Amino acid sequence: SRMKIIDLTQLITASMPVYPGTEPPHLTVANTYETDGFRETLLSFFSHTGTHMDAPYHVIETGGGIDTVDPLILIGPACVVKLDVPAGSYGITVDDVKAWEEENGEIQSGEAVLFHTGHDALWETDPDEYITNYPYLLPETAQYMVDKGVRYIAMESISPDTTTTESHQILLGNGVGVVENVCNLGDIEADRCYTIGTFPNSQGATGVWTRILALYP
Repeated sequence: SRMKIIDLTQLITASMPVYPGTEPPHLTVANTYETDGFRETLLSFFSHTGTHMDAPYHVIETGGGIDTVDPLILIGPACVVKLDVPAGSYGITVDDVKAWEEENGEIQSGEAVLFHTGHDALWETDPDEYITNYPYLLPETAQYMVDKGVRYIAMESISPDTTTTESHQILLGNGVGVVENVCNLGDIEADRCYTIGTFPNSQGATGVWTRILALYP
């Protein structure tokens, strides 16, 4: 009761931004009160849509599916790494992260890193810009996360990569989770918090939608 709770998860809608070329979600009424006595919705959308987590198999042919990922990965301490970076396409550097650490303390092994750039504001106001030009991680920054021993990283954008999957491979290939399309990090009034999240246990899936909450005093 003493903790503030922030939902970091985008709402799934039929009109939400999706990766270019990806079919948008379908939320279809499958049963109605009038005909069946109950109501049910058929949900159909790609597993890398909305706020979701990648499995190693997404970019690594020999990697495991989402069912091989530790179900506790989204639960634990996290850093809210607020960065004042240019809008649009920008590669987050190691120096950007180190500058944050100088002011807020070093990222510790076992912490998650939530990258806050304000990019999530474009989700509704300019979805085309949201999915086209966004902050991402340079490969050396991804390696810095691995070297730090972080639990997972979360982006307010569709990917920690642009034209390659190099940062994905560095992170997922070394046991660091990747969560994309988080939101509301600006509502966390602290540099560190605790996250709680879960995801469906789906056999062989390359990724899956997730619900993540941030808690802080």
